[in-house]
Amino acid sequence: MEEELCQSILKALGAFDYIAASKLISKINKIYPLMGSILTRLCNCENSFTQLQFLRSRYFFMRKDTSVEVVYTTIANEIPREIQNIDSSALSVNDKSSIMGILSALEKFCCTRRDMITIYQSILAQSIKGEFQDILIELESVQKRTIADCLGADLGILGIGVEKEINILTSLLKARTAIMNYAFQDSCILLYSSKQELTEWKRACQEQDYPEKSSSRPDETKEISPWVFSLFGPSESKILRQGDVWPNTIRWHTRVLGNLTAKMTLYFNTILLEKECILNEEDANRSLWKGLRIDYHEQISSFRKKYNAHSLGIVYEVSDSIPFYPQGYVCSGIPYEPPQGIHSFPFIYCYPKDTPNKHLPSIISIIQGSKRRLSNPKNEPVYFYDNTIGSTYYLMRVDDHAVFVIIYLEKHNHRDTATVEFITHIVTSLRGSTVIEELIKVD
Repeated sequence: MEEELCQSILKALGAFDYIAASKLISKINKIYPLMGSILTRLCNCENSFTQLQFLRSRYFFMRKDTSVEVVYTTIANEIPREIQNIDSSALSVNDKSSIMGILSALEKFCCTRRDMITIYQSILAQSIKGEFQDILIELESVQKRTIADCLGADLGILGIGVEKEINILTSLLKARTAIMNYAFQDSCILLYSSKQELTEWKRACQEQDYPEKSSSRPDETKEISPWVFSLFGPSESKILRQGDVWPNTIRWHTRVLGNLTAKMTLYFNTILLEKECILNEEDANRSLWKGLRIDYHEQISSFRKKYNAHSLGIVYEVSDSIPFYPQGYVCSGIPYEPPQGIHSFPFIYCYPKDTPNKHLPSIISIIQGSKRRLSNPKNEPVYFYDNTIGSTYYLMRVDDHAVFVIIYLEKHNHRDTATVEFITHIVTSLRGSTVIEELIKVD
């Protein structure tokens, strides 16, 4: 009976149903108080962790001995002693064996949670600079340990959930790098993987059955654009979700996925439009962005119309270390021929679609002459007026390769406030800074 009750508690915890878990824990407290004590603290930690409360500013004023990572550590340290005491308990032989397995897995689970707290804190600290390579290395190390621990075997959906969470976050960070390196195929695969893991995680949570289950009224998601439909599989409109019942971890992962999907749509706009035109000849651009949480194309076209900018685009700065293919990928066995001269600064996105080639020498000159200013993410956009062709330029670096450019065909005697605000807004979003800072704002 005790083992069955523990399994129900783990299901409730894994499905983020902390009200049901608390009710079930109160029952096991009467039967096995020591196990009840561990599960009570674990429930409180899980509720705090999945709401990302450890990233809120007020959290840092808490007593150190009550912080979530310390409590996780304390539980992990207590479990080996509790396992030794199980033999002297009044539990049946079968319950003893099962609970020992659960406790052993919970020890590893708590250590993994503690590692993930550090990783989330590190991600938040990089919201401006966006240097995630070291974080990704650490995350992959945690991922390998989690795979070896096989937490899903003993903890069910609670163990599966932490595995899914780590897999999703790993794929999202890798996808960010792939998009930045203009690797279309890798970007598609990694975003698809993230989408699938997220969908499977939600579905698994909804399918859990246990006593005291809280009732929630699922709703339906919005339809997504045709190319996303073909890339990411069946639309979520057929998959019921719990609306705002989902915890902040899942909701934040969903927002990051949406942010990267929109960034990919902008970076590979030319490639995707060719495919979209086959499906929708009349208004491929509108169809391409339909249903995406962030519509960069609409923002850009609206700004140009309102402020009479000549052209807005993204210039990709090709480097020696990362091969660049205009089509976003290349078949194996084909030798790489790096672009030379002016061709090593191609426009990967441009609105209107006619590339402003006559402005490219000026843009390249500004990029090369303002490397230090462009490389500091805290700096304002670079502003420059070219007397030779009578045009004004605003430039701001998105990532290691991409620079966002706005061109006017007239002289701006001073920085235009609306242009500075717009380019800062869109570049901050493309960098991912905005969505990363939502870690402490998700409600």
